Amino acid sequence: MTRSLLLPVLAAAACGLSACVTQNGSSEAASAQRLVEEGREAVREGRVNDAARIFTQAVKVNPENAEAYYERARCAVQIRLDPSTPGDSKVYEQRAVDDFSMAIRKNPAYADAYFNRAMLLSSRAQYKPAVDDLLNAARFKPADAEAHLCLGEIYESKFEDRIVLAMEHYEKYVDLGGLDPTVREKVRIWKDLKKQVGGPAAAPSSKVPTPDEEKKAAELHLKALELLKQPDKTEAVKAMEELLGTYGHTKYVQEKARALQAAVAAFKKKDAPK
Repeated sequence: MTRSLLLPVLAAAACGLSACVTQNGSSEAASAQRLVEEGREAVREGRVNDAARIFTQAVKVNPENAEAYYERARCAVQIRLDPSTPGDSKVYEQRAVDDFSMAIRKNPAYADAYFNRAMLLSSRAQYKPAVDDLLNAARFKPADAEAHLCLGEIYESKFEDRIVLAMEHYEKYVDLGGLDPTVREKVRIWKDLKKQVGGPAAAPSSKVPTPDEEKKAAELHLKALELLKQPDKTEAVKAMEELLGTYGHTKYVQEKARALQAAVAAFKKKDAPK
């Protein structure tokens, strides 16, 4: 056969091979998705270990299926929380983190995978990466209020001087339909505060602070932060009000005045003494 006659034959063979590969790829994807649905049904029936094995089959059939990794991670979390699980249950926690991470790698816009990984990271006190994941969860699923609730809680309780960020996320949570009564009340007070505060956070003072006053302001601020960890915020509010009133002229308080004002407004009880 001459070269001129051979070329069309080779071209046809190549096209046929390409179609075969495409068909096989589609078949594998469909098979993996059927396994994912089968695994979900097993979860609904309470057969979590069986479901985990089915999701593993789905991953083997199609390693690009992000849902299979995500669902297997959720199974690992359930197994981790089951008191009857033998051995070191933290092994399953790490498997869940790894599978949520793989799901995100396969689908970088997988909001639920970000959210669930954030919960695991938060349980490990890894708050910075947890916040990053929650921000991504909120970005890729903007109608979901829960990510903003969790962000508010972490900013409020785990980071210093992040009360303004906490309140902003609480506000988004409420705007998206969040129903937590405590958070809704905080947001109501926060919105009232924003209406009242239109200028600089604190008026500049002509009084020159001494180094000792700067030191005392920093010490009182640390005390206020410790008091914020208590269920009753009354003493924390008093400490912050003292900071603003007595040490408002210091550079230390001037830099934090707006956050302190927001914290006082958010936590001050209606019946607290004026």
